[in-house]
Amino acid sequence: MLKDYRRVMKTAKRPSWEEFKQASKITGLAMLIIGFLGLMISMVFQWMGV
Repeated sequence: MLKDYRRVMKTAKRPSWEEFKQASKITGLAMLIIGFLGLMISMVFQWMGV
């Protein structure tokens, strides 16, 4: 198990600033979409009186 950990740590690299910005934008957009869908579902249930 420790051997696998070492192998992963040797091959892993730190993302560049551009990669980090792109991942942050995608993550933020996904959070907004999921939040919006949750809001819409909540509003539909309130409208239906459930």
